[in-house]
Formats: sequence, structure tokens, C-alpha cells
Amino acid sequence: MFETHKIDTFFSGEKNVFDEDEINFISRRTKIVRFFKLFLPSLTALLLGLGVVLFDFNSSQETTLTMADEEKIYFEKFRIKNTVFEITEKDNQLSIIKADIVEETIPGKKVYNLTAPDAVTYDKDKTITLKSKTGAFNQNNHALDLKEDVVANYNKEMVINTSSATYNFKTEQGFGKEKISGSGSKGNFTANSFSFDKKVGSITLIGDVILNSGDMKLVTPKDATLFTNDNKFVATNATATKAKDSIKGDILTVFFKDTKNFEIKKALSSGNTELYSSGKKAYADKGEYLAIDNIVNLYGNVKIVDARGYTATAKKGIFDNNKKTFTLIEDVKITQGSSTVLTPKAVYFQTKDEFRFYDGVTITQEDTKATAETGVYFTKKNIAELEKNVVIIKSGNMVKGDKAISDFNTSKSRLIAGNGKRISGKLIENNLKDKKD
Repeated sequence: MFETHKIDTFFSGEKNVFDEDEINFISRRTKIVRFFKLFLPSLTALLLGLGVVLFDFNSSQETTLTMADEEKIYFEKFRIKNTVFEITEKDNQLSIIKADIVEETIPGKKVYNLTAPDAVTYDKDKTITLKSKTGAFNQNNHALDLKEDVVANYNKEMVINTSSATYNFKTEQGFGKEKISGSGSKGNFTANSFSFDKKVGSITLIGDVILNSGDMKLVTPKDATLFTNDNKFVATNATATKAKDSIKGDILTVFFKDTKNFEIKKALSSGNTELYSSGKKAYADKGEYLAIDNIVNLYGNVKIVDARGYTATAKKGIFDNNKKTFTLIEDVKITQGSSTVLTPKAVYFQTKDEFRFYDGVTITQEDTKATAETGVYFTKKNIAELEKNVVIIKSGNMVKGDKAISDFNTSKSRLIAGNGKRISGKLIENNLKDKKD
């Protein structure tokens, strides 16, 4: 079965063990192997040379090495879906940021692009939520940037909309440089930009601020700050308008029942306060609006200016918007041309367009002085009627009666007799002697 001779010969080293055909086959195979051993290295060197010439790895912008680096960077980036960041703030409250997709911008830098970010933070016992289409979170300084359809909800009381906003969880402050609008169930506001301070509990609206609350509107071209914890609104150079009446002040502070309704309880004005009502302007050092009574109180250097020429001043003024009356109290003075009225109390009735004087009144006209217990000034006729214990003094002469008329057009006062009542008077003795002579 085995050719033992050939096997023995192979191990013994004897030649011519194989026949001629086998020897020729082995020779050909050996030549082929030797050829490939010499040819393959040459072929490899040739191909590498062609690669250098044809592809020029050093000058190409997109090389195999560059593409490998990009893929390496991409796979090193932090990228995950449905991610949650938990942040512990200074007040030890836990804030949370959720996002549908979180992708690190640069590997190891801890700055992430967010898709559909949804953040929750807390202002004491109140919840604040922040949402937008896209955003970015810097884990190094805890700053959250929101972009596209930004919506903030303050404890389900107030909804704020803007195009972009930034909130820093570390400093607990935020801001936005684009137009902002907010709304509650019974009020809304708009402004050009805003800032937010959670520690103070304030939202400052900046530029062309408009706040609507029921039938009242507050406007300022400058800024206004809403203190959410105190339910108050402080505005500079602001005007609050209700129907056709308005109050303006260098600083206007408005108190709400709550931020959800923006329903005004009262408003305080300080510095160059102005009140407009029924074509009249009233000025004061400060003012106070009480919503429950629909009354405006004015304090310090109160002055009413009417287009028909008269001016009224006092230490205090009370405007009753329900009764349509304006009451002046303490050191009341009304001037019309050369005529002057002094009284402790005067009430202007808008429907009648007249002033009524109480607790004593004095009218001075050139060389005439008239006094009485009460009186009324008819602003359209520009005359005043005095009643009860009327006394007119002119050039030292005195007459008494129950009624007198002071004409502010002619600056003259005269007694009126009627109903059988007598007029009494006192003439100066020197005048009588002159007449006898």
C-alpha cells in the first residue's frame, strides 16, 4: 500500500527517488513560489507610490485621517435621549432640567445642546417652569439658555412668553432681551425686555411697558418691577388710566390682590403726581388710589388747573370717582384773575361744574373783601354767591346781609336784599364829615 522504498530514500538522502514527472512538477511549483515572493513586495511598493501621487494625502481637505478624527469626536460626545439634570441651589432646593435629546457640544466641556428642554425650579413654596423648543445648558456655571417659543409659568398664576431667555441656577437670576408678554386670568402685560431675580422675587419689565387689569391700564416708557411675593408692581414715570381718568407719578406702586388676577387693590404715587379728570389737571407731591372706594387721595401742594383760567390749591385733595367730586381740604385757595377765594374746605361737583365752600369763606377783589359762612362758585358764569352772615368791606366801609354776589369778571361784590330782609352797614366817620362839608 505504501512505497516504502521512496520513504526510506527520502529520509536517507538518496536521490532519484521520484520519477521524472514528479521531479518536473516540484520544480515548476518551486519557481512559481519564488516568483510571488519576489513580485508581491514590488507590487506593494508600486501601489503605495501611486497612492501618494494620485491622492496627495497632505493637500486633501477630507483625508482618511480627518474623517477618522471626526468620527472619533462624534462618538466621544455625550449624547443621550430623555435626560435629566438635577441641580441643588443655594437655598438647598432641587431644580430639574429635562430634555428629549442632550448632546455635548465639545467633548469634556460639559456644555450641552438641548432639544425640547423643560426646567422646574422653586421660589419658596411656588413652582416655576421653563420650556422651549431648543436650548443649551452649561454645567460649569449652571446657565440655561432657552430659544424658540419660550414659555414660563409662575405657580400656575402667570404665563410668560418670549423668544429667548437665560436663567442661571447658581445666581438665581435670569434675563431676556426680546419682547415679552405675560398674562393672568384677569390681566396681561407686555414689554421690550425683562430681567428676573428669584432671590428678591421680582420680574423687571423694561421699555414700553403696558399692564392691563380689568378697566385699568398702566403704561410706562421706562421700566416696571413686579414683586411676585408681595403682589406689587413698582413703575417709574408711569401713568395708570381708568376710563377717562388717570394718575401719573415719578414712581407708581400698584398693589394687586394676586398675580393671577392682576386685580388692583390700591396704587401709590410719589414725586410729581398728576391726576387728570373731566378736562382738569390736578398736581400733588404724592397720591393714593383706593380701588375698593374708587377714590384718589392727593397730598402736599395740591393744585387744580382749569382751562378756563382758575387755579385751586390746598394741602390735601380727595377725588371720588363714583360721586364725581373733588374735595379740597386745608388752606384752600382759588384764584381767578384778580379775585381770590380762601376757605378751609371746597368741594367741586363735576356734574354741576361748580365749587361749594364750607366752614367760612373769604373773597378778595381789588379793594373789596367779602366773607360768609358758605358759598358757591359757578365756574361757567364766573361768579360766586355767598350766604349766611355775609359781610362786605370796601375802603373801610362795611355792610352786612344774608346774600352777596361776587363777580369775578368785574372783580366787584355786592349785597342782595330780598324777602323783606334788611341790609345793615357801618360807614367810616371821616367819610360822613366829608359829605356834610
